[in-house]
Amino acid sequence: MKYSFDYNPPAASLKVRFTNPISDHSTELQAKLDTGADITVLPQNAITELRVIPAGRVSVSSFDGREQWKYTYFVNLSFLNFNFPMVEAIGAKRRDALLGRDVLNLFKTVLDGKTLSFDLLDP
Repeated sequence: MKYSFDYNPPAASLKVRFTNPISDHSTELQAKLDTGADITVLPQNAITELRVIPAGRVSVSSFDGREQWKYTYFVNLSFLNFNFPMVEAIGAKRRDALLGRDVLNLFKTVLDGKTLSFDLLDP
């Protein structure tokens, strides 16, 4: 798969369908593969659109070291013929989603910056 040029610099990203596990509310979002994110992140407006309810809280640190408590939400996600039920995610003020290591570590993830391509392989 090719990196997206919607980002500067280009980034590994793909379309992911997020679904409320207890209803038919779903949305498809561009999700950046983020090996620095511990947990998957959805835009706050997607949390509202999916009508998911808080499941818990976690302490998160931003890239600049600021810590804050965030609500977590369970969502089903699917992409590339893979389905992941009940993935715990957080919301943030952003336009796209971040696919964190909670999901990426289920794959052999290959990022090839030289060719601006990536693979998610199920070993």
